[in-house]
Amino acid sequence: MFRHATHYFVFEVENVNPTFPQWICVALANSPYTVCVFKKIKHVGRIYFVSANHQFVIENSKIMHHLAKYEVTLSQFVAKADEQSYPTALNAIRYTVCVTTQISTTRELNRTSPNNIAEQSTRYVNFGKRGGITICTPHWFACAHWSKKLLARFGWKMAEICYNVALHLGLPAQDARGFLPLDTASRVVYTYSVYEWRRIMALRLVGSTGKPHPNAKIAAQYIHDAILPAMRIFGGDKAHLTTAAAPAGSPSGE
Repeated sequence: MFRHATHYFVFEVENVNPTFPQWICVALANSPYTVCVFKKIKHVGRIYFVSANHQFVIENSKIMHHLAKYEVTLSQFVAKADEQSYPTALNAIRYTVCVTTQISTTRELNRTSPNNIAEQSTRYVNFGKRGGITICTPHWFACAHWSKKLLARFGWKMAEICYNVALHLGLPAQDARGFLPLDTASRVVYTYSVYEWRRIMALRLVGSTGKPHPNAKIAAQYIHDAILPAMRIFGGDKAHLTTAAAPAGSPSGE
């Protein structure tokens, strides 16, 4: 869960007599738990913009010994990027979304996600519904022939009965979940930078490597529509989420 908390840092490294250890910049640029971008300032050096999750912070005390004094709030981070006319830094901002969808769809989304995932245990599946399980209907259900709908409802109901009987017979929830259908509702939380979200959208919404599964595409569209307005608060109307982006850690050359 520490991976869902975010810390922001802004610091400068001078060309002449640098006081900030260079190895830290290398470590920040290569960690999977950070996004590190910088802007070159002519005849002066570089100004770095870094976002990191809390796991990185608590596991790297040596780095944090040097970095802690440069920590800023999100609003200060954005203000510094505006001051430097460096919108690339805004791609390091991290956004958290919570998705409720089928177990099968969370597997699709998780398979191509970087590393900041927290999914509800399948031991808890009723979402407040007494005596049953909660089903998220798949993409095809609304327009399906009545016979397919009947088959789906029958399968879901039989799975629910088997699940409840197993619990009644004393089987623990962690074992009774073996009876659950893949359309059972699950809740999953993701926290990623704009760079990472763009990669996920390219795969699951745009289909850059092949046609995405319809359920995964629907979820990706909801995620896109939720994040984009928040991005535009900082980046204006030019902010986007579905076009290709430079790899995290890449300098802009500015």
